[in-house]
Amino acid sequence: MRGAFAGGVLAAMNRWYPSRRFDIVVGVSAGSCSAAYYVTETPNDLEATLKNLNVWRYELTGRKFLSRRRLIGKKTVMDQSYLVDELFGSRYPLKRERLDHPKTTPLYVVVSNLASGKPEYIKATAENALPLLKAATALPIATKGRSYLGDEVYTDGAVTDPIPVEAVIEAGYTDITVVLNHPRSYITGRTGRFLSFLSFPYNRSMAKFVRHEYHLKYNRAKEVINHPPSGVKIRIVDPPMSLPMKIVTTNEQVLNQVVDMGLEAGRNAFEKMQKEKRRFWAWLSGPFRKK
Repeated sequence: MRGAFAGGVLAAMNRWYPSRRFDIVVGVSAGSCSAAYYVTETPNDLEATLKNLNVWRYELTGRKFLSRRRLIGKKTVMDQSYLVDELFGSRYPLKRERLDHPKTTPLYVVVSNLASGKPEYIKATAENALPLLKAATALPIATKGRSYLGDEVYTDGAVTDPIPVEAVIEAGYTDITVVLNHPRSYITGRTGRFLSFLSFPYNRSMAKFVRHEYHLKYNRAKEVINHPPSGVKIRIVDPPMSLPMKIVTTNEQVLNQVVDMGLEAGRNAFEKMQKEKRRFWAWLSGPFRKK
């Protein structure tokens, strides 16, 4: 649910810094949902952007999406069919056909392969978009923690690569923007033994990874973000303080507050950049313009 912050940030970026300015966009877990809207919506389409934000503001509130009562009848706490099929597929439909357009910035979604225990970075297409988002949001405990994509079984990409900045750098990118749902100074502790087991009771190797490796990978990514290697520029958009919510918060007032925090953070990060660019081009159009 902390993805409400990133949803607000990306909505603001659609106004001030649209996706076409990036070579690629990479989404993880809940962030992949907001990223899918970011790359497929028309830049500066205020009406569509505000409408899509209603997913975070109103559609995930109460017991519509998260509810312990859903455990009755062997259901899952989190209703992925409601999130992906109903909201993303129908009521707030992703313009999936744009993912195949050559001018659309490629969107890569991080998922964790349950067989190999490794992260994979899969390009979203019109055909695979919704199943891919289901795999990306197959959270341990909240869902069964697994989702099929073709013949492979995946879980949430954040399990094996929570902030894929190292993978992006290794791919050769040197000017990177990272949107975080925690302050840049936040580091995470080791996952408890019982919680690790509950996350993957059917997969001992993944449970072991969560227990012994997850916090190391998360904290190492934070170190890279805060102290990037030579020749790499990283712009960070993050909340100024810990968000006033828990990972399972469904209170409408709180979700709206967090969305607004994201909108403000996105505007602050990119509005100034946009104005500076306009002044630069105004200067170029003066004495150096072509006659």
